[in-house]
Amino acid sequence: MHDALEYYKTLQISQDADNDSIKQSYRDLAKKWHPDYNREQSSTDIFQQISVAYDVLSNPQSRLIYDIMSLVYDKSSYPDIDVITPIKDNDDGVNVRAVNLQEVKSWICGYKTNKIFKVATFNNVLRINIITAVINWLSGWWHPKGFIANIKAIKYNFKHPYSKEESARVLIHNMVAFAKDGQKLQSAKCGLQAKKIMGSVNTTHIDEFLSKLDIKVQTPKPWNMAVCRFMQIVPALVLFLLLFMGFAGDHISLKDFINKKEKKIDYYQKVDFGARGQTVDDVVVGRVMSIPINKSDDTMLYHLTKDSKVMYGPSDDFDTIKTLSKNTTVRLTGKTPDDIWGRVMIDNGESGFVKFENLQQGIGNEIPFGSSIIE
Repeated sequence: MHDALEYYKTLQISQDADNDSIKQSYRDLAKKWHPDYNREQSSTDIFQQISVAYDVLSNPQSRLIYDIMSLVYDKSSYPDIDVITPIKDNDDGVNVRAVNLQEVKSWICGYKTNKIFKVATFNNVLRINIITAVINWLSGWWHPKGFIANIKAIKYNFKHPYSKEESARVLIHNMVAFAKDGQKLQSAKCGLQAKKIMGSVNTTHIDEFLSKLDIKVQTPKPWNMAVCRFMQIVPALVLFLLLFMGFAGDHISLKDFINKKEKKIDYYQKVDFGARGQTVDDVVVGRVMSIPINKSDDTMLYHLTKDSKVMYGPSDDFDTIKTLSKNTTVRLTGKTPDDIWGRVMIDNGESGFVKFENLQQGIGNEIPFGSSIIE
């Protein structure tokens, strides 16, 4: 069993230790490292680590949640349980999976491989799979190395239309988040699906968590993997059909098919005033994939590669909140499905949108004292 934040290691106990052992170990370590008795420079930090570990492991419920989350999270990505919220797609946080596909775009003089990661419902998983497949089948063959990379990508995507590991992480995350919000039914459904995906992994702690919910629910039907995989070969079948028909008569030409552009995502909400006409409300309508805010998570700290405008919404048509200089450090809190815009938090706590191409992971300039992007 994993010990994501090393709480068991900190208290120097085994993961099956009983409450008496936890208390005794804490007393011994606290006596040794309390700053009033230990003058070593590191004693304060070590004592605080011991106290945090004890607070979690001495409480049966928080210990159970820690053991469960340790199944799918490591230290670098472990969420703040106090503010945890469900990860959703179109307001659905139960019937979701994590898509982790490979996309290859190549041209005569080079190629580029992208990773497509999204949390989505079944219909959106199908849509993402077929869009990725169209890109690979139509644009992945025009460079020798890109050709090889594309074969590997198509093969990988066919075998993994969604990621089981990432999906289990999302569902366990949502199981805990829904339970903390009092939504037992949703929590139970997430837990049962996570167990199904995890297969042979020891899910004893999940079973204990579900039993404490004290609610009966049937396991949701498993997703049809065959349909998901079929989306990866649809473009190939279409191309074969077009070649077979010879692109003659009134049939669609290959050129038209290749030049067909993906529909632009509409982030605006139309407001209808009846006889008085229509307007467009520049409010983003829930199509941004949120990333849980954990201010101790340095992996979500990014810096600007050039001077950039922070917009109220994911479009140049929105008003500007602020212009930030190159190397300013921000916290990534979400991104649009097309990976064009990233939602960021800036030092004063405001959130806005910056073009993803202007963001690079890692800290740039030193973060000012009192900044809202870190603890």
